[in-house]
Amino acid sequence: MTAPAPADLSVDVSPAKYELTTSPGKQETFPITVRNTSNATVHIVASLADYMVGPTGNYAFGPPGKSPYSLGKDITINPREFDIEPGSFTQVRFSVDVPAGASGEYSNLVFFTTRPTRKGGGLSIAERIASKIYVMIPESTRIGGEVDDVKAQTLSDGQHYLVDFHNTGNAHVYLSGRVEIKQGGTLIDRATFPQGLLVERAGKRLIDVVGTRKLAPGSYSVVALVDYGGPNLVAGQANITVR
Repeated sequence: MTAPAPADLSVDVSPAKYELTTSPGKQETFPITVRNTSNATVHIVASLADYMVGPTGNYAFGPPGKSPYSLGKDITINPREFDIEPGSFTQVRFSVDVPAGASGEYSNLVFFTTRPTRKGGGLSIAERIASKIYVMIPESTRIGGEVDDVKAQTLSDGQHYLVDFHNTGNAHVYLSGRVEIKQGGTLIDRATFPQGLLVERAGKRLIDVVGTRKLAPGSYSVVALVDYGGPNLVAGQANITVR
């Protein structure tokens, strides 16, 4: 969630993720701390953005308030623009007017961007760092998920198993799980998911799991077991033939 910047960022934010639990129709205020870790005064501009996380985990950003799962038009920032002295910090206050009909979870990013400074070689570089905001209505929040598809693919670095997961709930989830490859009831291989797989509200995720061994020619069943934090695992299965 950061833009290109010098190796040593001059600002950091805390928390990097703020989860606000509230109710429809309420007004809430919360702080995010911006700290200047450099030896020079920095000028900061704070701005909200909508975002989405694609199937491969890539982020895309957009204007605030366009997404149906954004409260970008209901959040105000104070101060929006400010200076921070070296080694000091500023608390930025965020006020959100939660719509009366809000349900489930909403999310936004807030970017803190520095004024461009001239570096060696004549380049002007601005630093940008983000904090993620979740606004959750607990009485109407539910998590859910399903496996849409399971496929197998043989590549130069080994056997890949591709699992399509769909977040059917109205809140973000983190995935863990495994893929089991069986032949005639015998377990041939087991491979675990990569760590930290985020799927936002109503989002989809393509999980690429690399097998631990090469499969000999034959017929196999591939079973994907996904834990999204709900009461039960969800599963998907495919039959494959290796030639």
